[in-house]
Amino acid sequence: MRIDTIYHTGFVVADLDRALEFYTGILGLTVERAPSESSSDWLARVVGYDSVHLRTAFVGPGDGHSIELLEYIEPRGKPRSDQHDRNRPGSAHAAFVVDDVAAWRARLKEQGVSCFGPEDERDLPFPWARFAIYFQDPDGNWLEMVQRDPRPAGSAEN
Repeated sequence: MRIDTIYHTGFVVADLDRALEFYTGILGLTVERAPSESSSDWLARVVGYDSVHLRTAFVGPGDGHSIELLEYIEPRGKPRSDQHDRNRPGSAHAAFVVDDVAAWRARLKEQGVSCFGPEDERDLPFPWARFAIYFQDPDGNWLEMVQRDPRPAGSAEN
């Protein structure tokens, strides 16, 4: 038995169309699987509800690991009251390796997205981030962008 690859990271969103605007329009990811609706007994058993009706889409940079955006039509969920607490067990984030964190910080700020993270560079070798920011999508899902040195030849570190 083994795990072959990481397929996707799933984020629950309140409005799939609004989420797609953020992930494609602001972050520049591409739609890797077009929006669709699903409702079946099998799917309900997968997610652990008596019945389920979902709208989903997959976005990503084309590297094989997608972000699945899930809008629960039924059962409809309410926003979490602790959405800004990223230190609670069970909190999660997805991180992107980018070429220029400072430029991304400026772009996100222009779009009204608040970012955490120092503006100074750390002098650390791969795989450590030299620059990094944390921010949230419109539904409070946490995202991170890191800029780091290129992977050295023969390195298996991520």
